Amino acid sequence: MRQSELIKELVFDEQLLFTIMNQLFDVVFLMKVEEGPRFRYVRVSSDALHLASLVEEDMGKCIEEIYPREIAAHLNRQYRKAVETKAIVTYRDQMNVKDSLRIAESTIVPIVKEDGTIPYLICFTRDITEKIEQEEQLEEIHQLFHSFLAHSHDALIVFDLAGRILLVNREVERLLGWHEEEMLSKDILTFLPEYRTRLQRSLMKLGRGESLTSIRLSLMRKDGTRAYVSANITPVFNKDGKIVAGLSMLRDLTDLIQVQEQLRHSEELYRKVIEFLPDPVIIQIDGAIRYMNPSGLEMMKAACLHHVQGRKLSDFLEKGDKESEEWILTSLNGEKKEVQVKETSIHYYGQNAQFLIMRDLSEQKNKEKEIEFMAQYDSLTGLANRNYLKEKLNEFMLHHTGVVVLLIDINRFKFINDFLGHSNGDELLKEVAQRLKKMESQHVFLARIGDDEFAVVSVYEQQKEVDTLLRELDRLLHEPYFIAGEKLNITVNIGVSHACDANLSVETLLSNADKAVYYAKMNGVSHVVEYQSKLHDIFAKKIRLENDLQVALENHEFSLYYQPKVNIRLGTVNVEALIRWKHPQLGMISPAEFIPIAEETNVIDKIGTWVLQQACHDLRGLQKMGFTSLKMAVNLSARQFMDEHLETMVSDIFAEANVSPSSFVFEITETTVMKEPYEVIRILQKLKQKGITIAIDDFGVSYSSLNYLNRFPIDAVKIDRSFIRDLDENHKGAEIVEAIISLAHRLNLEVTAEGVETEEQVRFLLEKGCDEMQGYYFSQPVPLEQLPSVLNDLQSLIAKWK
Repeated sequence: MRQSELIKELVFDEQLLFTIMNQLFDVVFLMKVEEGPRFRYVRVSSDALHLASLVEEDMGKCIEEIYPREIAAHLNRQYRKAVETKAIVTYRDQMNVKDSLRIAESTIVPIVKEDGTIPYLICFTRDITEKIEQEEQLEEIHQLFHSFLAHSHDALIVFDLAGRILLVNREVERLLGWHEEEMLSKDILTFLPEYRTRLQRSLMKLGRGESLTSIRLSLMRKDGTRAYVSANITPVFNKDGKIVAGLSMLRDLTDLIQVQEQLRHSEELYRKVIEFLPDPVIIQIDGAIRYMNPSGLEMMKAACLHHVQGRKLSDFLEKGDKESEEWILTSLNGEKKEVQVKETSIHYYGQNAQFLIMRDLSEQKNKEKEIEFMAQYDSLTGLANRNYLKEKLNEFMLHHTGVVVLLIDINRFKFINDFLGHSNGDELLKEVAQRLKKMESQHVFLARIGDDEFAVVSVYEQQKEVDTLLRELDRLLHEPYFIAGEKLNITVNIGVSHACDANLSVETLLSNADKAVYYAKMNGVSHVVEYQSKLHDIFAKKIRLENDLQVALENHEFSLYYQPKVNIRLGTVNVEALIRWKHPQLGMISPAEFIPIAEETNVIDKIGTWVLQQACHDLRGLQKMGFTSLKMAVNLSARQFMDEHLETMVSDIFAEANVSPSSFVFEITETTVMKEPYEVIRILQKLKQKGITIAIDDFGVSYSSLNYLNRFPIDAVKIDRSFIRDLDENHKGAEIVEAIISLAHRLNLEVTAEGVETEEQVRFLLEKGCDEMQGYYFSQPVPLEQLPSVLNDLQSLIAKWK
């Protein structure tokens, strides 16, 4: 073929090439490499002229002949790097487009001949401003919604500042072939051994808050092959603004690199460009598919071009919403994706053809849906969150007059969480949610609005509908739960609030429900409380007591009462110190009312210290009166018991009062023991070494067993009064008390029964071997001045039973 014909064919191919390139999302520069090296513009796609501040007359000129020195030097550095390394070079620049700063990413691809020379460079430039803004927005969302990592279609790796892998998602497993558990806690250098120095510098930059973008890496797969990726790395901040980790987003370039290798040997320049594109490209003639690039085949789930070639494009691509510019692409396996399509007419091997380029929108749409779900729903239970609850309440109250909120609070959930572990606590919450979902309907809406709080909103016409709803709740929630092999019987408090009491205000409606459930919690367990205006007075009193408690100790408003504990078999009597508060205006305040407030406001520490000091003082006085064998029981709160200075404080008080520690019994509750078992054992051992007797108070109302409590260095248990109260009428309760006494004795523990009020109860407890009894049958709590007389009188009562 003559030289003129060769030139003519080359020109024809270039025109075809740039006809195609003018329709791409990218703008393309074809640069000739000359000696120096210098880089001369051969051809630029039409959209690139104004983006690069070029005119048609600049074609054929070198970079330094067009641009100012600084810009020319920057561009020459990038092109020179591609020539020197014979590798792809990617960099980013700012562009001024219509007086607006835009960010472009350029990729320089060297065309390497078989002899190693590079006659041409192809530069692809794309406006990535929106992409960067979206990446920043998604990065923020990733940090706020940690679970989102699991659903991302990008390969994501979280690592600490030492390079240890903390978290990977499924895409990383797919990309590298390693399972998550094989990668966690490993040094990231395990997969990047040849990048040690570079990685260490990157970690230093990350620690300074710098992000790293478009880092090309070669990762070692489990099967020994290589995966090629482009990595963007950004710092992860904790809530205090401190950098705690790095998040690496990896884009799989393995197929792209393979395409690049194919491009080196391709004779058709336009095919090199098209196959290099990350966006799917399709060429159709008369509606039939003639060509599809690798990205298109991947989107179509086709192993090769043969699987789609010749088939009608309309079999796979259809218009979406009429008002939208989006299309629906159905792959060979039936998977549907939303895509954006650009189309133009071209000549393809002498025939008129349609050139289509697509961009996958499915991932973006899925992320938008997931973000919308996260904004409205609780990720653990799938129930609505507080924000969505408020929206629904507004909707209900707009269309209905009868709207009720049932606010459910799980009693002692923190204890369950600590005892069984947080993962099992989550399982309990999910089980509660599943049971609540059985009540869901068009007129019943469910939400989780706190750690252990759920809301049931219902529309009703008659009060009996609300009563039915409450009975159904009681039935569903109080059936046993089986979590981690443990059978749990939970109790709940429910606050009831009606829209008619809230002046059509959602905030007031929820606030009233909060007040009602809080009042229910103040008064025990398994309570249902309906909001009433009088609750305002109750909470006002609580606030007053909170304030007055702060000065009650200084004003000498506290006193100790003493209730005897009688051992009929041994003929001995001991006492328990019980605090009383005589308020100057309100009179006697029940301990059940002010002790919880004291624990909430941290006054309990000072009160507990005062109680022990006063009990020592009073015991010393009683001993001088002849009651030398008397033992004094004192209650320790959970907060006081876990105080690191408890041992020192107790020793100092005993020494100051000159009393023997062996004269004291410290009573603590089951929940105190169960919170931190190992620390509790250490504290109890130190107290017992001093000679103090340890008793578990209110035994039976929690989740522990005597076999479990036997791990702790305790001496006695006190059976809760709720088991003693119904001994005469409840046969099952009597069996439980008998079992507790029997098992306690086998474990060498003494048993005290609380709440003993009748002769029948005394007789039963004596028959079953109960060691000690306490209750109104023997004496109510009395002030110190009455105690000697009571102690003497009890000897006559003891004699009656012997």
